[in-house]
Amino acid sequence: MGLFDMSGGGNMGYASVKNTQNFTNADLLAKLSGVKVSFGVPVMGDIRGIQSVMYKRVSEDFDVFVRVDGSKIIMGKIGTDGVSGASTALNMGLDMFLGHKDAGTSKADRAVDELCEVIKKLEAGETVTETAAAAPVATATGEAIELYMKQKAISITPKFDIFDRNQATAYHVEGDLTRHNFSIQRNGEEVVKLKKKFVAIMPTYSIEKNGTEVASIKKKLKLTKPELNGTVNGKELKIAGDIMGFDFDIQVGGNTVAHVDTDRTVWSDCYRIRIMNESMKDVAIALAIICDNVSDQEND
Repeated sequence: MGLFDMSGGGNMGYASVKNTQNFTNADLLAKLSGVKVSFGVPVMGDIRGIQSVMYKRVSEDFDVFVRVDGSKIIMGKIGTDGVSGASTALNMGLDMFLGHKDAGTSKADRAVDELCEVIKKLEAGETVTETAAAAPVATATGEAIELYMKQKAISITPKFDIFDRNQATAYHVEGDLTRHNFSIQRNGEEVVKLKKKFVAIMPTYSIEKNGTEVASIKKKLKLTKPELNGTVNGKELKIAGDIMGFDFDIQVGGNTVAHVDTDRTVWSDCYRIRIMNESMKDVAIALAIICDNVSDQEND
């Protein structure tokens, strides 16, 4: 079980948390049965004879499990019933080779991260009834709004468009030659302004609406994967997932307002931005552009 003996997170498909509360698998099932998550309901099962709490068919190819393992609680994704281990391993290998995940792998990895956050709160003695990802979508239609942005948008040109599924322009973005100031426009009108500057060696970003700063974001110095933190409308901003793999949730005040991943079913080399909270749509677009810029800088 050494593979899972690490904190995980970041859309890696595995995680572990210290079992300070001495939970049993039966305890986990009882507590998780009272928590609404975005990927199903738990049942008691087993993996090769080892008792585990299971979320079945989280995606077409994967189940998600959680169980007590010595002094830790471990969780991860595993090939679901009817899908061979060889097929699952092949798909995961292709994901790594191609540098992106298919939708099913992405969904399972996000589910593991969502579950990990629940376990952390339970270990801290908190009461949990619903995760941020399970909250209802706050849009006029009740469905997520899907928009598409070319990869490496800022590095390619200071002018680019963001499209809807019908390839109609939803946003137009114009930047100056320094690529430090961007006007994000909808229907020909500026809705937010994005500014980038450097403090010491770390870039900081601000998002302004009608001349007032509504968000402040800083890149955190990390030896491995980059992190962003800051505030939006005075509430904590969290990028939950993998910025470098471009598979993450944008959370504001503990609520998921958008999910960003890589989509190749509509156009090639394209990011999909799924808006969960329509009132945050303009800011979410600006945040996706910031994450694209940070990822591009790290790759360079």
